[in-house]
Amino acid sequence: MAFTAARTASDTMSEINITPLVDVMLVLLVIFMVTAPLMDFRIPMGLSQPSPEPPPPAEQVLLEVERGDLFRLAGQPVTAQALPATLRALEGRQPGFLLRIEVDPDADYQSAATALAAVERSGIEKYGLAD
Repeated sequence: MAFTAARTASDTMSEINITPLVDVMLVLLVIFMVTAPLMDFRIPMGLSQPSPEPPPPAEQVLLEVERGDLFRLAGQPVTAQALPATLRALEGRQPGFLLRIEVDPDADYQSAATALAAVERSGIEKYGLAD
């Protein structure tokens, strides 16, 4: 025997009306279809042209920071006070060189910081720490 439940006013409706959801989605679809061709995502940029030959590598000068607050620039010993002036003079004689800074593992942190500060004060733009 099959029984059917009689529906009363207190029963809740278990179906969801999706018509308003579909209406909203269709309006959004139309808006995006109209505005998508108007959006321009191009970024203007100038690309460099290939040169016929690569530029020659920059001359490298080695600044060594050793234990005991000792500095050597291209193999010549230099004091901490004379280091910025020596670097400025080197920049005047050889513009465009690459300064490599090599710090001895036994050197203290203050010596390395002094060398980097001297390089900054001298105005050298191309420098790096050696491996």
